[in-house]
Amino acid sequence: MDLEPNRIRELRLAKAWSQQRLAEKVGVTKMTISDLERGEMQLTQHYMRRLADALNCTAADLLPSEDHPYLLSPEERALIDQLRAAPKPEQDKLRQLADVVIPWRNNHPDSDAA
Repeated sequence: MDLEPNRIRELRLAKAWSQQRLAEKVGVTKMTISDLERGEMQLTQHYMRRLADALNCTAADLLPSEDHPYLLSPEERALIDQLRAAPKPEQDKLRQLADVVIPWRNNHPDSDAA
């Protein structure tokens, strides 16, 4: 078994929450949270959705980084949230600015760009 089968503990501790507090938010027992964190209980989509809602993250954020290569740092998430909140004209300006300051090179492994 992996030492860190998921990021539940990491995300819980980032909020300075006890297992009991997270359990109350999710509507399960403290033992269930403990078992999920340790990988002793299967992290189903149902649990992922409930935990993500309580932890204010996406279900994918609960996955370990090797299973979620596009995991965002808190700073990256804040920047994306700012971009999404901006009106369309400002979004376009920000994209243009980013293209000048940091030219985008599509190095995504699934892209057709070479």
